[in-house]
Amino acid sequence: MDSAISFTLIPTGQVPEYLLSRFPSLANISDTISDLEVPMLVAEKQGEPVAVAVLQHAKRHNGIMVEDATLTLLEVDQASRLQGIGKTLLNALEAYAATVACELKVDCGAVIGRKPMQSLLTNSGYQPPFACGETKTTTWKKSLV
Repeated sequence: MDSAISFTLIPTGQVPEYLLSRFPSLANISDTISDLEVPMLVAEKQGEPVAVAVLQHAKRHNGIMVEDATLTLLEVDQASRLQGIGKTLLNALEAYAATVACELKVDCGAVIGRKPMQSLLTNSGYQPPFACGETKTTTWKKSLV
């Protein structure tokens, strides 16, 4: 049995219906802001989506990198949790984000109340909110350069 995880990058505004039904939280993601790109990365195991991550960043012009990108959602389906899929997806998302931005931020809304996610971010080198001396930050941060 092949347990490898594969990834599919979905451009802004092209979310398939089957993903919306599998991950209802995607319905809350707004990709209608004209000055932002909102791509998503889908993790698949044996051809089935098991996790999704949504990135948001300013539109790039002529391929020039932007200052930062924000992870607004990372969701692993219930049956696939605690198997390392979230970590694998986060690593893949970081690799993609490093091609478009210098820093990756993680919105607190994607983390609050989710202890496994908080541990994952800490162990992956992210600075938690307020660790960098900013008093009004609501994001975890990691340099990609």
